[in-house]
Amino acid sequence: MPNFIIALVVVVGGIWLIRKLARLSPGASRSFLQQIAGGGIIALSGLLALRGQMNVAVPVFLFGAGLMGKSALFPNGFPWPGTKSSGQKSRVATSLLAMELDHDTGAMEGQVLAGPLRGKSLAALQEEQLKSFHASCAGAQDQSRALFEAWLDRNRPEWRAAWGGAAAASAPAAGGPMSREEARAVLGVKANASADDIRNAHRRLMKEYHPDKGGSDYLAAKINAAKDKLLEA
Repeated sequence: MPNFIIALVVVVGGIWLIRKLARLSPGASRSFLQQIAGGGIIALSGLLALRGQMNVAVPVFLFGAGLMGKSALFPNGFPWPGTKSSGQKSRVATSLLAMELDHDTGAMEGQVLAGPLRGKSLAALQEEQLKSFHASCAGAQDQSRALFEAWLDRNRPEWRAAWGGAAAASAPAAGGPMSREEARAVLGVKANASADDIRNAHRRLMKEYHPDKGGSDYLAAKINAAKDKLLEA
């Protein structure tokens, strides 16, 4: 009977884990799995402590807590070699829309900059408001529509089929030359970033926002252009 209960817990837990990961972005999935691993290691440390193996249980607990970001020794989580610092964000803006890309989770957060919906978060808009804003982007003389559609593709993947004719593709207007300040904002790097910092930021972002990974041609082009601008002689 105990073996049956354990098997049932494993199966149910596995199904839940698969469904949970399917709803998360790649970045969020990695963070979630790290939290799960940390919790499992902390549970193991508890079993070791109950068996009187405190000399082993303490370092195991600290390691698990570090993975979960809870240890005083590792306030930012366990420092895996070669991993990026947390809290980095990229920013892309047009005349109608500002977008932030979170390097840790892969999330895209947008805010309307002009028009009747000015100041509102894209995530807070109702379906009809999103359609209305999409229509207003069509008249913009920059790449507002391409940027907004990149957000829709990532956050409302069913929008093209649901909106029908309103979702007809349009070629975005060509943007002007990218400044170094804009390039740094796109990659989320500082003014004194080294060439390696720039390449690493570019690599991380392309893993999240490449068209094959749920991103868009527009965002991939912006990220590539930012790297080229900052690495030019």
